[in-house]
Amino acid sequence: MNNFNVLSCLTAVVLLSGCASVKPSVIEGKNKSSVGVLYHAAPAEFNDGNVYSDPVLREVTPVHSATGMGLALLSAALGNLTTASFDKDTYKGNLIKTLKNPTLDYFAPKANQALRVWLDSQGAGYAYQQPLNVGYSTWSLIYKNLNRSDSLYELKYKVFFYKKPEKGSIFSSLIKQACSPAPVEANLADWRNDHYAKVKVETQRLMDQCLQQFEQQLPILLKK
Repeated sequence: MNNFNVLSCLTAVVLLSGCASVKPSVIEGKNKSSVGVLYHAAPAEFNDGNVYSDPVLREVTPVHSATGMGLALLSAALGNLTTASFDKDTYKGNLIKTLKNPTLDYFAPKANQALRVWLDSQGAGYAYQQPLNVGYSTWSLIYKNLNRSDSLYELKYKVFFYKKPEKGSIFSSLIKQACSPAPVEANLADWRNDHYAKVKVETQRLMDQCLQQFEQQLPILLKK
């Protein structure tokens, strides 16, 4: 949890330039401290298999493996067929478009409050120049066992926190942390019941775990 992965300088420059047109929300503390924060889909480069992040719930059944449906359809680059393209976690599957990724609606407000509390106690009136990024990644229901008709399905959620060092240059590497709690297992019928009510409840629990990790990482992410 405390081990940060550092991106290459080149990747950092590309990612920062990609977010340059989006204006961050400014979170302010009572002592005039402030930091900009951006909530958006994590870059494909962050994800296993170099795939796009999930804007809505993605449901992958054994049918997608049996027929080859969805193979590499999440790939970020045309013709990017790798061993990861044959990983069920990268299959496009069925997109449940009525269920959008809840990071913006549930995680973001709570993270903003955590930021305010941290700024009140640790900000010391400092206005951060580099924005903090929260990028949602995986939100999926994926079968566990291919050869069982009653296979359990795993609900997975993943989010990234990353920021350019406050005293860095344009070529400085980003500091990046991923939060990916242990998946929750249940039968598909249970997940689908009552308009995916169990998915919504369990996803909030997973996000709560990531909120705890987010708070723990703020001293590193917001190091002056």
